[in-house]
Amino acid sequence: MSDVQLALLIFGLIIIIIMIIHNWAQIRSHKKVKAKLDSTTIGISDDNDPLFQSAEFEVNEASVGNPSSQSEGSAKMIFDNLPDGIFPEVESVASITCSGIQDSLQHLFLDKVLAINGLRIYIRNGSDIWATESAVEEGVRFNQILIVQQLVSRSGQLQQESINRLLDYVNEVKIAVNGTLFWLFNEEISVESKKLNDMCREVDRALSLKVLPKSDTAFHPAALIDFFKDPNINKPDNTVHKLLNSQNREEVICEILSLSGKPLEINYEAFIQGIIFKMDVPNTKNITHAFNETIKIIRESCSQLNGTLVDVGGKPMNDDYISKVYVYLKGVEQKMLSKKIIPGSELAKKIFS
Repeated sequence: MSDVQLALLIFGLIIIIIMIIHNWAQIRSHKKVKAKLDSTTIGISDDNDPLFQSAEFEVNEASVGNPSSQSEGSAKMIFDNLPDGIFPEVESVASITCSGIQDSLQHLFLDKVLAINGLRIYIRNGSDIWATESAVEEGVRFNQILIVQQLVSRSGQLQQESINRLLDYVNEVKIAVNGTLFWLFNEEISVESKKLNDMCREVDRALSLKVLPKSDTAFHPAALIDFFKDPNINKPDNTVHKLLNSQNREEVICEILSLSGKPLEINYEAFIQGIIFKMDVPNTKNITHAFNETIKIIRESCSQLNGTLVDVGGKPMNDDYISKVYVYLKGVEQKMLSKKIIPGSELAKKIFS
């Protein structure tokens, strides 16, 4: 073999080695990217779909903002003159100004108000305090009427029949008092109700996590009694055990139940085959913070009771799985906040009751 042929052979081998190294580097890089994507992708199926939760930072009314403080001009005047208990985010509000002062309730057709689910009225005279419910009684004088309809709840959006009855009622009152009608919020009732219902279906989740005995058929009663002495676990008046927020013990984070969903009876004769930690997500304040508190107490239960954490389908939950649930719940909270519905707030409870 000549020197030229030998040089060409060596050169070819070098090129082949370089290509092999390059391909190996590309494959390794691709695997790293794929692993990173997999770790941030939420892999929650119908079998382990969390049904209810909240955030790692504290969310309150001030952090979302008061609609009145963000409004200007006529919009601010409307907000400032609304009675307490009206939520423009999820309610349709019609205002009727009467042609004169009314001194009888007959034109309000109160029997029809009772027949329409979620409907209520407010009345006042001039700049007086708004009256509603039991305060609306004979002898009350008024020249302003607010007709308020909740647009969504856990039972779903408003059906067209209910919308038609509402519109008929509004027009009937307007004619009876010879008044001027102005829709303050959500005049397109059907459209807004559907939008809200779609959002609520996305966030209305309940998180159920199980702790099962790792080796035995049931937890040891003495260990159970010691665990449930935790100061953050409360059971008022023979109801279910509740996990309280360690930073605010007036807030309930989740319920602690038996595998059958019934209250736990903790005593030396107890035969407990598993524990469920159940969180009502949209009705829980600061969801991801609450989730972290739940995971903390669950880790303690696993340690003290020799248990293992699984999802509702019985699949073991490792740290990666827990992180994915955390990300999922954070997304739920952000969707609610984007609609100015604070998890665990009065408004959230009004919708998800």
